[in-house]
Amino acid sequence: MAEVPGAQRSVLAGGPEPRDPLDCWACAVLVTAQNLLVAVFNLLLLALVLGTILLPAVTMLGFGFLCHSQFLRSQAPPCTAHLRDPGFTALLVTGFLLLVPLLVLALATYRRLCLRLRLADCLVPYSRALYRRRHIPQPKQIPASPGSRAVPTPGKVWV
Repeated sequence: MAEVPGAQRSVLAGGPEPRDPLDCWACAVLVTAQNLLVAVFNLLLLALVLGTILLPAVTMLGFGFLCHSQFLRSQAPPCTAHLRDPGFTALLVTGFLLLVPLLVLALATYRRLCLRLRLADCLVPYSRALYRRRHIPQPKQIPASPGSRAVPTPGKVWV
């Protein structure tokens, strides 16, 4: 059977129902805005964690490249007053050696923060903008007799 463009699809009894076009457009805008806000918050959190944990290695590399005579040959007072080329070489080597372990630590910290803040749960799938969920009536529970203690048990019950 050929589908007619613009025709509504049939919906199963328990499945989601399509939204109206204007409602769908408005929900898509709201879903996009929420997902962009979550993405911006994720990027800010990543920058904060990486910037904080990688600061020692980046500082060593910065001073090493800034003050070593083979690179920029800066004549700034911190460069000429404290160290010479072998000291700046040591800063470069130490900075590169610290970079990988600190990067692993920073990414593990970022992952742990994302899991603790449950940031993945804040992302909304676009199917929510296209379809609205139907509310299925819940079956009524049978009240327990006054003398018995009914303990609700989730899942399976083994006898």
